[in-house]
Amino acid sequence: MDKKNIVYLSASRIKTFESCSWLYWCKYGLKLPDTTNAGAQKGSLCHLILELLLKPRHKKHFDAITKLSDMEASEAVKRLAIKHLKNYGIYDDEHYQDVRDMILVGLNYDFFGEKGTLESPEYEFRIENENPKYCVMGYIDKAISYKKDKKMLIADYKSGKKKFEGEELESNIQAMVYSLASRKIWPRLKPIVRFIHLKYGENPIQELEYSQDALKGFEYYLEAIYNQMEKFDEKTAKGNLAADKPFPKKDEGFKGPLQCGFAKYEGQIKKDGSPMWHCAYKFAFDYYVVEDKTGKVLYSSKDENELKNKLKKGQKIVKKNYGGCPAHNSKSIDLI
Repeated sequence: MDKKNIVYLSASRIKTFESCSWLYWCKYGLKLPDTTNAGAQKGSLCHLILELLLKPRHKKHFDAITKLSDMEASEAVKRLAIKHLKNYGIYDDEHYQDVRDMILVGLNYDFFGEKGTLESPEYEFRIENENPKYCVMGYIDKAISYKKDKKMLIADYKSGKKKFEGEELESNIQAMVYSLASRKIWPRLKPIVRFIHLKYGENPIQELEYSQDALKGFEYYLEAIYNQMEKFDEKTAKGNLAADKPFPKKDEGFKGPLQCGFAKYEGQIKKDGSPMWHCAYKFAFDYYVVEDKTGKVLYSSKDENELKNKLKKGQKIVKKNYGGCPAHNSKSIDLI
Protein backbone atom coordinates (compact mmCIF):
# COMPACT_ATOMS: atom_id res chain seq x y z
CA MET A 1 0.00 0.00 0.00
CA ASP A 2 1.52 3.36 -1.08
CA LYS A 3 1.87 5.34 2.15
CA LYS A 4 2.02 8.67 0.27
CA ASN A 5 -1.36 8.27 -1.42
CA ILE A 6 -3.41 6.63 1.30
CA VAL A 7 -7.02 7.77 1.44
CA TYR A 8 -8.14 7.24 5.00
CA LEU A 9 -11.82 6.56 5.45
CA SER A 10 -13.62 7.91 8.48
CA ALA A 11 -17.21 7.74 9.63
CA SER A 12 -17.80 11.37 8.65
CA ARG A 13 -16.17 10.92 5.22
CA ILE A 14 -18.24 7.83 4.49
CA LYS A 15 -21.47 9.48 5.64
CA THR A 16 -20.75 12.54 3.48
CA PHE A 17 -19.84 10.34 0.49
CA GLU A 18 -23.07 8.37 0.76
CA SER A 19 -25.32 11.36 1.37
CA CYS A 20 -24.13 13.60 -1.48
CA SER A 21 -21.22 13.07 -3.87
CA TRP A 22 -20.98 16.81 -4.58
CA LEU A 23 -20.78 17.68 -0.90
CA TYR A 24 -17.95 15.16 -0.58
CA TRP A 25 -16.15 16.68 -3.58
CA CYS A 26 -16.44 20.19 -2.15
CA LYS A 27 -15.14 19.22 1.27
CA TYR A 28 -12.43 16.72 0.45
CA GLY A 29 -11.65 17.27 -3.24
CA LEU A 30 -11.79 21.03 -3.67
CA LYS A 31 -11.21 21.68 0.05
CA LEU A 32 -13.65 24.57 0.02
CA PRO A 33 -14.04 26.55 3.23
CA ASP A 34 -16.61 24.96 5.48
CA THR A 35 -19.11 26.84 7.58
CA THR A 36 -20.25 25.67 10.95
CA ASN A 37 -23.25 26.49 13.10
CA ALA A 38 -23.89 27.21 16.74
CA GLY A 39 -24.95 23.62 17.42
CA ALA A 40 -21.69 22.19 16.09
CA GLN A 41 -19.67 24.81 17.96
CA LYS A 42 -21.39 24.00 21.24
CA GLY A 43 -20.81 20.31 20.58
CA SER A 44 -17.08 20.92 20.08
CA LEU A 45 -16.94 22.93 23.30
CA CYS A 46 -18.67 20.16 25.27
CA HIS A 47 -16.27 17.58 23.84
CA LEU A 48 -13.33 19.73 24.95
CA ILE A 49 -14.64 20.23 28.48
CA LEU A 50 -15.51 16.56 28.96
CA GLU A 51 -12.11 15.51 27.62
CA LEU A 52 -10.33 17.87 30.04
CA LEU A 53 -12.39 16.67 33.02
CA LEU A 54 -11.22 13.10 32.37
CA LYS A 55 -7.64 14.11 33.21
CA PRO A 56 -6.62 13.24 36.80
CA ARG A 57 -5.29 16.75 37.49
CA HIS A 58 -8.76 18.17 36.83
CA LYS A 59 -10.60 15.77 39.14
CA LYS A 60 -11.33 18.59 41.61
CA HIS A 61 -13.39 20.37 38.96
CA PHE A 62 -15.37 17.20 38.26
CA ASP A 63 -16.01 16.75 42.00
CA ALA A 64 -17.18 20.35 42.41
CA ILE A 65 -19.53 20.21 39.42
CA THR A 66 -21.11 16.86 40.29
CA LYS A 67 -21.48 17.78 43.96
CA LEU A 68 -23.65 20.79 43.15
CA SER A 69 -24.95 19.47 39.80
CA ASP A 70 -23.87 22.70 38.18
CA MET A 71 -21.04 23.47 35.76
CA GLU A 72 -20.66 26.87 37.43
CA ALA A 73 -19.37 25.16 40.56
CA SER A 74 -16.01 25.21 38.77
CA GLU A 75 -14.96 28.76 38.04
CA ALA A 76 -12.27 27.50 35.64
CA VAL A 77 -14.73 25.48 33.54
CA LYS A 78 -17.18 28.37 33.55
CA ARG A 79 -14.48 30.75 32.24
CA LEU A 80 -13.44 28.24 29.60
CA ALA A 81 -17.02 27.86 28.35
CA ILE A 82 -17.61 31.62 28.18
CA LYS A 83 -14.27 32.24 26.46
CA HIS A 84 -14.99 29.74 23.67
CA LEU A 85 -18.57 30.87 23.18
CA LYS A 86 -17.33 34.43 22.80
CA ASN A 87 -14.64 33.31 20.33
CA TYR A 88 -17.35 31.53 18.33
CA GLY A 89 -19.44 34.70 18.41
CA ILE A 90 -22.43 32.92 19.97
CA TYR A 91 -22.21 33.93 23.63
CA ASP A 92 -25.66 34.58 25.06
CA ASP A 93 -27.80 33.19 27.87
CA GLU A 94 -29.46 30.53 25.69
CA HIS A 95 -26.26 29.03 24.26
CA TYR A 96 -24.45 29.23 27.60
CA GLN A 97 -27.29 27.45 29.41
CA ASP A 98 -27.35 24.81 26.69
CA VAL A 99 -23.68 24.01 27.28
CA ARG A 100 -24.24 24.06 31.04
CA ASP A 101 -27.01 21.46 30.72
CA MET A 102 -25.14 19.23 28.25
CA ILE A 103 -22.05 19.04 30.45
CA LEU A 104 -24.11 17.63 33.32
CA VAL A 105 -25.54 14.91 31.06
CA GLY A 106 -22.04 14.01 29.89
CA LEU A 107 -20.71 13.68 33.43
CA ASN A 108 -23.25 11.03 34.36
CA TYR A 109 -23.26 7.34 33.38
CA ASP A 110 -20.00 6.08 34.85
CA PHE A 111 -17.90 8.98 33.58
CA PHE A 112 -14.56 7.52 34.70
CA GLY A 113 -15.41 3.87 34.12
CA GLU A 114 -14.98 3.01 37.79
CA LYS A 115 -15.05 -0.77 37.31
CA GLY A 116 -12.91 -0.74 34.21
CA THR A 117 -9.71 0.75 32.82
CA LEU A 118 -9.96 4.12 31.10
CA GLU A 119 -7.92 4.40 27.92
CA SER A 120 -6.51 7.74 26.76
CA PRO A 121 -9.28 10.30 25.99
CA GLU A 122 -9.67 11.10 22.28
CA TYR A 123 -8.03 7.78 21.40
CA GLU A 124 -6.78 7.99 17.82
CA PHE A 125 -6.74 4.91 15.61
CA ARG A 126 -5.45 4.25 12.09
CA ILE A 127 -6.04 0.89 10.46
CA GLU A 128 -4.48 -0.13 7.13
CA ASN A 129 -5.97 -3.44 6.01
CA GLU A 130 -4.83 -5.40 2.97
CA ASN A 131 -7.55 -8.03 2.54
CA PRO A 132 -10.13 -6.62 2.19
CA LYS A 133 -8.24 -3.47 1.21
CA TYR A 134 -9.18 -0.30 3.09
CA CYS A 135 -7.71 2.32 5.41
CA VAL A 136 -9.77 3.84 8.19
CA MET A 137 -9.07 6.33 10.94
CA GLY A 138 -10.92 8.12 13.69
CA TYR A 139 -11.00 9.33 17.29
CA ILE A 140 -12.80 7.63 20.15
CA ASP A 141 -14.10 10.07 22.77
CA LYS A 142 -13.68 7.57 25.58
CA ALA A 143 -12.80 3.86 25.65
CA ILE A 144 -13.16 1.82 28.85
CA SER A 145 -12.01 -1.79 29.01
CA TYR A 146 -13.75 -4.27 31.31
CA LYS A 147 -11.41 -7.27 31.14
CA LYS A 148 -13.37 -9.32 33.67
CA ASP A 149 -16.49 -9.04 31.50
CA LYS A 150 -14.38 -9.23 28.31
CA LYS A 151 -15.88 -6.09 26.82
CA MET A 152 -14.73 -2.70 25.57
CA LEU A 153 -17.14 0.19 26.06
CA ILE A 154 -16.70 2.96 23.49
CA ALA A 155 -18.47 6.14 24.56
CA ASP A 156 -19.24 8.86 22.03
CA TYR A 157 -20.87 12.20 22.84
CA LYS A 158 -23.59 13.52 20.56
CA SER A 159 -24.86 17.10 20.71
CA GLY A 160 -27.53 16.89 18.00
CA LYS A 161 -31.21 17.47 18.67
CA LYS A 162 -32.33 13.98 17.66
CA LYS A 163 -31.36 10.45 18.61
CA PHE A 164 -30.64 7.89 15.94
CA GLU A 165 -33.61 5.93 14.66
CA GLY A 166 -34.49 3.42 11.99
CA GLU A 167 -31.72 2.39 9.61
CA GLU A 168 -29.46 5.16 10.94
CA LEU A 169 -29.52 3.39 14.31
CA GLU A 170 -29.41 -0.24 13.19
CA SER A 171 -26.60 0.18 10.65
CA ASN A 172 -24.80 3.13 12.16
CA ILE A 173 -21.59 3.78 10.21
CA GLN A 174 -19.80 5.45 13.10
CA ALA A 175 -20.68 2.65 15.53
CA MET A 176 -19.50 0.03 13.04
CA VAL A 177 -16.22 1.84 12.40
CA TYR A 178 -15.61 2.09 16.15
CA SER A 179 -16.52 -1.57 16.67
CA LEU A 180 -14.23 -2.69 13.86
CA ALA A 181 -11.35 -0.59 15.19
CA SER A 182 -11.93 -1.97 18.68
CA ARG A 183 -11.79 -5.55 17.37
CA LYS A 184 -8.47 -4.78 15.69
CA ILE A 185 -6.91 -2.97 18.67
CA TRP A 186 -8.40 -4.99 21.54
CA PRO A 187 -9.20 -8.37 19.88
CA ARG A 188 -10.05 -10.18 23.12
CA LEU A 189 -12.73 -7.70 24.15
CA LYS A 190 -16.23 -7.43 22.72
CA PRO A 191 -16.95 -3.86 21.58
CA ILE A 192 -20.06 -2.04 22.74
CA VAL A 193 -20.67 1.44 21.37
CA ARG A 194 -22.48 3.83 23.67
CA PHE A 195 -23.83 7.06 22.19
CA ILE A 196 -24.52 9.68 24.88
CA HIS A 197 -26.95 12.28 23.55
CA LEU A 198 -26.14 15.40 25.56
CA LYS A 199 -29.41 17.12 24.65
CA TYR A 200 -31.41 14.47 26.48
CA GLY A 201 -31.53 14.95 30.24
CA GLU A 202 -33.45 11.69 30.53
CA ASN A 203 -32.61 8.47 28.68
CA PRO A 204 -29.66 9.86 26.69
CA ILE A 205 -28.07 6.46 26.04
CA GLN A 206 -28.17 4.34 22.89
CA GLU A 207 -25.96 1.24 22.80
CA LEU A 208 -25.07 -0.87 19.77
CA GLU A 209 -23.32 -4.22 19.35
CA TYR A 210 -22.34 -6.04 16.17
CA SER A 211 -21.40 -9.66 15.58
CA GLN A 212 -18.07 -10.65 14.03
CA ASP A 213 -19.92 -11.70 10.87
CA ALA A 214 -21.55 -8.27 10.60
CA LEU A 215 -18.18 -6.55 11.02
CA LYS A 216 -16.58 -8.82 8.44
CA GLY A 217 -19.27 -7.87 5.96
CA PHE A 218 -18.69 -4.23 6.88
CA GLU A 219 -15.02 -4.63 5.94
CA TYR A 220 -15.99 -5.55 2.37
CA TYR A 221 -18.28 -2.54 2.29
CA LEU A 222 -15.32 -0.38 3.34
CA GLU A 223 -13.25 -1.89 0.54
CA ALA A 224 -15.89 -0.94 -2.01
CA ILE A 225 -16.09 2.63 -0.67
CA TYR A 226 -12.29 2.85 -0.53
CA ASN A 227 -11.99 1.84 -4.19
CA GLN A 228 -14.53 4.47 -5.22
CA MET A 229 -12.82 7.22 -3.25
CA GLU A 230 -9.42 6.45 -4.79
CA LYS A 231 -10.88 7.15 -8.26
CA PHE A 232 -13.11 10.03 -7.22
CA ASP A 233 -13.04 13.16 -9.40
CA GLU A 234 -15.28 16.05 -10.50
CA LYS A 235 -17.13 13.89 -13.04
CA THR A 236 -18.08 11.19 -10.55
CA ALA A 237 -18.93 13.93 -8.02
CA LYS A 238 -22.05 14.68 -10.06
CA GLY A 239 -23.34 11.13 -9.95
CA ASN A 240 -24.95 10.89 -6.51
CA LEU A 241 -26.42 14.28 -5.67
CA ALA A 242 -28.61 14.74 -2.60
CA ALA A 243 -30.96 16.90 -4.68
CA ASP A 244 -31.72 13.96 -6.99
CA LYS A 245 -32.70 11.60 -4.19
CA PRO A 246 -36.22 11.14 -2.78
CA PHE A 247 -37.25 12.93 0.39
CA PRO A 248 -36.58 10.77 3.44
CA LYS A 249 -39.26 8.84 5.24
CA LYS A 250 -40.07 9.65 8.85
CA ASP A 251 -37.36 7.45 10.40
CA GLU A 252 -34.67 7.98 7.76
CA GLY A 253 -33.15 11.12 9.23
CA PHE A 254 -31.72 14.23 7.59
CA LYS A 255 -30.96 13.19 4.01
CA GLY A 256 -31.89 13.70 0.36
CA PRO A 257 -33.09 17.18 -0.72
CA LEU A 258 -33.36 18.22 2.93
CA GLN A 259 -29.58 18.50 2.90
CA CYS A 260 -29.77 21.18 0.22
CA GLY A 261 -32.10 23.45 2.17
CA PHE A 262 -35.04 25.31 0.65
CA ALA A 263 -33.42 28.72 0.16
CA LYS A 264 -33.66 29.95 -3.43
CA TYR A 265 -30.76 32.38 -3.06
CA GLU A 266 -28.00 33.34 -0.64
CA GLY A 267 -29.32 35.29 2.34
CA GLN A 268 -33.01 34.49 1.81
CA ILE A 269 -35.00 35.44 4.91
CA LYS A 270 -37.75 33.39 6.58
CA LYS A 271 -41.04 34.87 7.76
CA ASP A 272 -39.67 35.22 11.30
CA GLY A 273 -36.80 37.37 10.02
CA SER A 274 -34.05 34.77 10.45
CA PRO A 275 -31.87 33.59 7.53
CA MET A 276 -33.05 30.46 5.74
CA TRP A 277 -30.62 27.57 6.14
CA HIS A 278 -29.03 25.93 3.10
CA CYS A 279 -26.07 23.72 2.27
CA ALA A 280 -22.81 25.68 2.47
CA TYR A 281 -22.06 24.73 -1.14
CA LYS A 282 -25.44 25.36 -2.74
CA PHE A 283 -24.61 28.84 -4.08
CA ALA A 284 -21.55 30.46 -5.67
CA PHE A 285 -18.97 32.41 -3.66
CA ASP A 286 -15.42 33.75 -3.79
CA TYR A 287 -12.82 32.33 -1.46
CA TYR A 288 -9.09 32.15 -0.80
CA VAL A 289 -6.72 29.20 -0.54
CA VAL A 290 -3.18 28.71 0.69
CA GLU A 291 -1.07 26.75 -1.80
CA ASP A 292 2.37 25.24 -1.37
CA LYS A 293 5.18 25.37 -3.95
CA THR A 294 3.57 22.57 -5.99
CA GLY A 295 0.16 24.29 -6.11
CA LYS A 296 -1.41 21.89 -3.62
CA VAL A 297 -4.25 23.46 -1.63
CA LEU A 298 -3.47 23.28 2.08
CA TYR A 299 -6.49 25.08 3.52
CA SER A 300 -9.04 27.70 2.58
CA SER A 301 -11.20 30.49 3.95
CA LYS A 302 -13.61 33.17 2.80
CA ASP A 303 -11.53 35.62 4.88
CA GLU A 304 -8.16 36.44 3.29
CA ASN A 305 -6.87 37.97 6.52
CA GLU A 306 -7.44 34.73 8.38
CA LEU A 307 -5.08 32.96 5.97
CA LYS A 308 -2.42 35.68 6.14
CA ASN A 309 -1.85 34.79 9.78
CA LYS A 310 -1.19 31.14 8.83
CA LEU A 311 1.03 31.74 5.81
CA LYS A 312 4.48 30.08 5.92
CA LYS A 313 7.59 30.43 3.77
CA GLY A 314 7.11 29.11 0.23
CA GLN A 315 3.31 29.33 0.44
CA LYS A 316 1.00 31.78 -1.28
CA ILE A 317 -2.62 32.93 -1.11
CA VAL A 318 -4.75 32.56 -4.24
CA LYS A 319 -8.25 33.93 -4.77
CA LYS A 320 -10.73 31.51 -6.34
CA ASN A 321 -14.39 31.32 -7.29
CA TYR A 322 -16.78 28.48 -6.62
CA GLY A 323 -19.65 28.34 -9.09
CA GLY A 324 -22.24 26.61 -6.93
CA CYS A 325 -23.81 23.15 -6.84
CA PRO A 326 -24.61 21.72 -10.31
CA ALA A 327 -28.03 20.62 -9.07
CA HIS A 328 -29.01 24.23 -8.34
CA ASN A 329 -26.94 26.21 -10.83
CA SER A 330 -27.54 25.92 -14.58
CA LYS A 331 -24.42 27.94 -15.45
CA SER A 332 -21.23 26.18 -16.47
CA ILE A 333 -18.96 25.72 -13.45
CA ASP A 334 -15.23 26.37 -13.59
CA LEU A 335 -13.69 25.04 -10.42
CA ILE A 336 -10.04 25.06 -11.32
